[in-house]
Amino acid sequence: MTRKLLELKNISYKAKSGIHLDNLSFDIMHGESTLIFGPEESGISELFDIIIKVTKDYEGEVFYKDKNIGQFRHQELLEYKKDIGYVHGNYGLLSNMTVKQNIALPLDYHTDLSEEEVEIFVETVAVLLKLTHCLDERPFDLTASEILRTAFARSIVLDPDLLYIEHAFENHCRMNIKVIIEFLRERSLRNDKSLILINYSPENYIDLVDKYIMLYDGRIVFQGTTENFLSTDNPYVVQYKKNSLEGPIVIS
Repeated sequence: MTRKLLELKNISYKAKSGIHLDNLSFDIMHGESTLIFGPEESGISELFDIIIKVTKDYEGEVFYKDKNIGQFRHQELLEYKKDIGYVHGNYGLLSNMTVKQNIALPLDYHTDLSEEEVEIFVETVAVLLKLTHCLDERPFDLTASEILRTAFARSIVLDPDLLYIEHAFENHCRMNIKVIIEFLRERSLRNDKSLILINYSPENYIDLVDKYIMLYDGRIVFQGTTENFLSTDNPYVVQYKKNSLEGPIVIS
């Protein structure tokens, strides 16, 4: 029987941005890939505070592998953060480190691997994501897609059970990041690895995800399978797909 990997229950939260999350409840199952979308200021970006930053300034409960993350002690929190890989915002690469050093950071921090073992892990991921030619370069010498691929390599080097990818693929040529998409497609076939993809273009990833969730004004206004997403007459989803100003979504 498929088990819940992550569960948000009745989450209400006011972010520093002023955006509210209003009584959100959803879950991510083991092996499930979920795309969360919605217009700007809908609350999709504020989920990062709850799931990744593990802020405690919210009402409700968040469970990971049946444990309440709000009650985690220091060591449990470290294990949780080790178990989740993420790509977010400006990717957070350290400019004074090489590509190799940036990818190796999670291994250096979370494992007791030797220097030689770390190097093997890094080179394996670099081959997979076509980064071997720039392992000794620093982020300011990289192209946009190389920066993204480096950040992605760092997010998967520990083989996390959950990947959280927020707005990482927007403004990128699909050809330049094809190796990432192919990796995610193969990963989606595994029943022990899950994905949360935060994206403004939900129709671009129907072959990668199992479930869609739409937020508007801090609330969930649609939740269903990929088939549901493609066929629904939900007025929020229909308006979003049409890129129309007519409908229940009000753009200020």
